[in-house]
Amino acid sequence: MDIMVQGEGKKFYKPNEVEISLNFHSNDTTYEKVLDKGTKDVELFISNVLGELNIKKDELKTRNFRIFQNIRYDYEKKKNVDLGYDYTQAATLKMDYDMAIVADFMEKVAKLKNPPKYTMNFSIKDKEAAKKEVMAEAYTKAKDKAEIIALAAGKTLKDCVKVDFRPFETAIQSRSSLSDNDFSAMCLKETSAFGVQKSSAKDVIQTIFTPEDVEIRETLYCLWITE
Repeated sequence: MDIMVQGEGKKFYKPNEVEISLNFHSNDTTYEKVLDKGTKDVELFISNVLGELNIKKDELKTRNFRIFQNIRYDYEKKKNVDLGYDYTQAATLKMDYDMAIVADFMEKVAKLKNPPKYTMNFSIKDKEAAKKEVMAEAYTKAKDKAEIIALAAGKTLKDCVKVDFRPFETAIQSRSSLSDNDFSAMCLKETSAFGVQKSSAKDVIQTIFTPEDVEIRETLYCLWITE
C-alpha cells in the first residue's frame, strides 16, 4: 500500500539582524548641482550615521542609482514644466539586531539636513540552518502521519520513496518593521502640550518596540510504502 502524506514544519526565531532599505533623493536646477548635492547627502550619511555607529561604509550596498531631468506636463497650462534634475539612490544596509543601536541609528538619521527615507525589517542571519531545522520537522511530522495511517490499515511502514519539496513561500523575516515616519511620529510626542521635555524618541523606541519573532515554515509531501 502507498501512503501520501503532508508534513508541515514551523519554528519561530528571535531576530538577530536588521535589514534596512534606504532611498536618498535630491533635486536641483542642473545635472552638476544635483550630482554634487546628492553625493554629499550620501557622504554625510556615511560619516554622521555609519561612522558614529562604527559601521563600515562597505556595508552600504547600492541597488540602483539614477539622475534624470524631471519634466511633467501641466494640464492647465498645456505644456511641459521643467522641475529640474532628480538624484535618486536606493541602498541596503544590514547590521546586528540591537534595539539600542537601531534607536541610535534612527536618531542620527533624523538629524541629517536631507535624510534618506528608510524601512527596517527584522530577520535572522543563518537562514539556511533555520530552513534545515524546519524541513527536518516537516519530514518527522509527515512520517508520524504515515505511521498512524499504516497502523490503522494493519500495515507496517517500510520506506519513504518520494519527497516533493516546495520552496519557501514566505519571506524569512519578522512581520515587524520600522520606518523614518515612525520615528518622526515619536519625535512629535517628545514634548508635552506644556512644553515639558519627556523621554527622547530614542528612549521611547527602546521601551515600546519589540519585533515579532521570525516565523519560518516548510511543507513536504512524502510518499511511503508499506509491507
